[in-house]
Amino acid sequence: MENKNYYEILGVSMKATPDEITAAKNTLAKQYHPDANMKNGIDTTAQMQEILEAYRILSDPAKRAEYDRDISGRKSVMQTFDLHNMEETDDDTAPAFVTYWKTANALYDIILEADTLFKEKNRSSRLTQLSMQAIKYVIQLRNASIPERYWHPDIMNWLLFTSYKNRNYTVSYLLTLYDSFAKESISAIDKIKLQKKSYQYQHSVKRLVKY
Repeated sequence: MENKNYYEILGVSMKATPDEITAAKNTLAKQYHPDANMKNGIDTTAQMQEILEAYRILSDPAKRAEYDRDISGRKSVMQTFDLHNMEETDDDTAPAFVTYWKTANALYDIILEADTLFKEKNRSSRLTQLSMQAIKYVIQLRNASIPERYWHPDIMNWLLFTSYKNRNYTVSYLLTLYDSFAKESISAIDKIKLQKKSYQYQHSVKRLVKY
């Protein structure tokens, strides 16, 4: 499962207990089950298959141990941490980046749905609703001085993880840290792949906002 992480798919940390893994799988299965989404014209079969595959490995102690050994030496743009259990800080000395991460994450979900509708040439009123929602999130991210090229989840997850290392990091400093990380630690091939995904995502955002 190259370039994918079973823990990230289920949204749990590598220290998650078996019960937490099962609970995460059940929650995601309700959200991504094809039967629940097909009525809205969205095919979530691929996502559901990924969830079940991740659960099959992580719910089996022997397979999980082998998988952990396999990924222990792997370098990844994504850092493994429990995003779902992160909470916003009450510290007023610096903005909580998790707020911006949640905004970007919500925008990404909207774009996924919109891309499916555009692909199917389904110009329903749903696209209008999605466009209005997307505009709200785009404004929030722009007001936070986060350029579009950082909005893809692969990058926002890295920024969120880094912000939790030091709550006093400003947004501009976090972006500078990411740029340094990308320059020094991401291979040329992976960098091209990430840039391609980011550009495609930016295009999708602009298309929906202009709808």
